[in-house]
Amino acid sequence: MLSLARTNRNHDGVHGTSRAAAAIVAVGIWLFAGCSEPAKPKQIAVTPAKDVPSMLRGTIGSEVQFQGIQPFICSGYGLVVGLNGTGGEELPESIAATMERQMGLQGIGKAGSTPGTAIEGKTPRQLLRDRNVAVVVVQASIPPGSPQGETFDVYVRAVNASSLEGGTLWTTDLRLGDPTTFGQVAPRIIAKAKGPIFINPFAEPGREDRGVTRSFGRVLDGGFVTSPLDIEMVLSTPSYQRVRSIASAINSRFPEGPGDPGPPARGRSGPDQAAATGGTLALRVPNRYRREAADFLELVRHIQIDQGAPEQYARRYVEALKSEPYLAKNAAWCLEALGQKAVPFVRELYDYPEVAVRMAALTAGAGLNDPRAAAPLRELATKSEGAVQTRAIALLGKIDAGPVVDQQLRDLLSSDQLLVRVAAYEALAARAEKAQFARLSRAQRENPDRAGGRVSPTVLEMLARSSFTGGAIYGVNREVVEGKFLLDTVPYGEPLIYIAQQGKPRIVLFGQDPSLSRPAVITAWSDRLMIATESSDDSVRVYYRGANAEKPIVLQGQSKARLTELVKFLARKSDPNDPRPGLNFSYSEVVGVLHAAFVCNATAAAFTTETDKLKAQLLAAQSVNFPDRPENPDDLELVVFKKPDVLDQTSPAEPATTEPKIVPIVPPSPSEKKK
Repeated sequence: MLSLARTNRNHDGVHGTSRAAAAIVAVGIWLFAGCSEPAKPKQIAVTPAKDVPSMLRGTIGSEVQFQGIQPFICSGYGLVVGLNGTGGEELPESIAATMERQMGLQGIGKAGSTPGTAIEGKTPRQLLRDRNVAVVVVQASIPPGSPQGETFDVYVRAVNASSLEGGTLWTTDLRLGDPTTFGQVAPRIIAKAKGPIFINPFAEPGREDRGVTRSFGRVLDGGFVTSPLDIEMVLSTPSYQRVRSIASAINSRFPEGPGDPGPPARGRSGPDQAAATGGTLALRVPNRYRREAADFLELVRHIQIDQGAPEQYARRYVEALKSEPYLAKNAAWCLEALGQKAVPFVRELYDYPEVAVRMAALTAGAGLNDPRAAAPLRELATKSEGAVQTRAIALLGKIDAGPVVDQQLRDLLSSDQLLVRVAAYEALAARAEKAQFARLSRAQRENPDRAGGRVSPTVLEMLARSSFTGGAIYGVNREVVEGKFLLDTVPYGEPLIYIAQQGKPRIVLFGQDPSLSRPAVITAWSDRLMIATESSDDSVRVYYRGANAEKPIVLQGQSKARLTELVKFLARKSDPNDPRPGLNFSYSEVVGVLHAAFVCNATAAAFTTETDKLKAQLLAAQSVNFPDRPENPDDLELVVFKKPDVLDQTSPAEPATTEPKIVPIVPPSPSEKKK
């Protein structure tokens, strides 16, 4: 063999030697293999695909298990300051030690540099005993897939205070799970929370025996994510090739956009068996879906892994929708997940006689921003009733079909049905926010070097939501009042006061310049506040005595009877830059005054509050049991308070409703959870 190698080298040079060496190695391997047993193929357990309807076969949801799609409970112990002498009660030693350690790490103490503040020169222990300070349990339910900076409401419960009225939550770390004390294992910090506390604005002191308490509250939009948690997708049958196909299908449907740190889906590898065999993907909610994470997850579930022939899939979904209307919801997601290729097929069903099929098609069309869906949705928004009507209004608000849509929605603001008015307002406000965001983005692109530099899409979205003037186009004007809450004015229809109790603090005044009645007297908080109007002019007289004030504040003619002016006066804080008088009330206190005006027949406006979702989310997450929410008049309902003169005159006379009705939410029993 050696001489053969040399001969080949002489004739073919180096390449001849390489071929000879390869032949030697091949012979050696053949001889070795002949002396041993043949290698056995590795066995991989194959899990059958989920049992799903034929229409859903081949979708991502039929082959993948999603992990981390339930709301995450996070919590912590926080400090509330600015109370009216209702805090500082005895604390359990473990909680006191935890708070003292937290304050020490933050530099609070006699050696700390806090001149001119209420905590100057105080030790952590002295601060915990201060009657204007309280320790609270802070809890929240974070929506799955929430990106960094996403905001949410937090729930606050006093540990050593009888009331949280007037309080502000200091920045509090929120960790996964239930709150822990010093010495326990501390889970990961995923969010923070801070801001003024919104307590039951309808409660009166001394009524705790009726289920009303002022030691519970929330910070509206006060939590923000600092460490996002990815959603994990586990394949039923691990395969690197399938992982790549699924990631490609998701990233093709949702390409990386402004503000995204990368593509939404990526394969994941790790020490566990599923990851090592190509069985998992990490999923991140794109920035443009940050407030619609649930919709994004549904679309991902219904994406076809095979990206070929989308028209064939669209035809299949349309035919399945006709023959199996009970799959309408899934069919709508499947059609929308296909993208623009599905639009011609969806249009076939816009006038389908069966409502469920038609609504599924219009839902997909609105999600795909098809302008041809506007006309049938306008018809449903004006001629249908109940849930179909409000759903059509919401879908109509999503479509970019020109000013005709805005005009139709503005007409609905004057409806005599409350749910229709509110749905139209919400749709128009969302359209105004979207238009404001587009203007700000365009201005940033056209002037990239303007003072202040470029800002992220998240910041632009916050600016777009903060204020806009769109009364002529969208029927809604918005302004920020003293940095405390949003005030929306909707000059259409009968007077109505609409109060938001979740998300950004928001007061909405419907009607053309709603005002206080003249003459009228408003009393609240055991007569600590009195507001009077006279028939002779538009001014008001105000008497207010704070909980710890030595003498009351008496103001004559410093505000107008118009509700917009009254709201601003109540919230305004006088300072050298703005010496106009005001009471510096919190959002919760302003809402309390508006409700008192309604109860005292001092305004012709009806009064309603927003559906409460936060408590239902917390109950679903099964962390702890909370007391009934007194500030939610009718959980999972939109409740209107009416006066006798606006009740249906054809029905028997009924007494006026003067306070919210409390309907407790009962957690499901173990047997019900299994169903």
